Amino acid sequence: MSTSTPTEAPSQRDRILDIALALMAEQGASGTSMRQLAKACDLNVAAIYHYFPSKAELLRSVIEERRYGLRLQELPVVEIDPDPRRRLVILIETIWRGALEEEAIWRLLLGEGLRGDETALAVSRELLDVIEPALREWLGTLFDDTDLDNDAMTQVIMSQLFSFFVTHLFRPDAERAARVHQQAEAIATLAFGPTSR
Repeated sequence: MSTSTPTEAPSQRDRILDIALALMAEQGASGTSMRQLAKACDLNVAAIYHYFPSKAELLRSVIEERRYGLRLQELPVVEIDPDPRRRLVILIETIWRGALEEEAIWRLLLGEGLRGDETALAVSRELLDVIEPALREWLGTLFDDTDLDNDAMTQVIMSQLFSFFVTHLFRPDAERAARVHQQAEAIATLAFGPTSR
């Protein structure tokens, strides 16, 4: 009989979640078996089921326990440029960099969502319900109502994030940052007009 300490169990569980995220982001949740996960973790399958009674529960835990939704509720650190146009570009690029830090989770959500996985779809909807109000609040904090229509800009930026993911997947590494900057500048031009030269 194993005697595990309270600190052992969470670290083992976290290790399983980290490995599961890597596998699922690479080959999809449906392409990742519990047996394969157990092998990658150097555990037996029963140990995986001890922590996660089903694959759906594992997927939900992988997504939820990254705490991404909670982190989105805090305003990212954004350089407060006096030029609102520049401030918007900085905000969009900052949001994108934050999304890239969680690339594996987004790959998993988008991939499983496209496959129609109910757990991924439900968790994705929950995340969207957190992201949109947070973004609207960030815009309200950074811009005066006379500067920007925050509701409309929230929708534009949300849509653009999905475009950024497509760009990120299909463009060569060297082009990605420049393309994101170009698209952020285009949004700022639509919101505030062209830069004055």
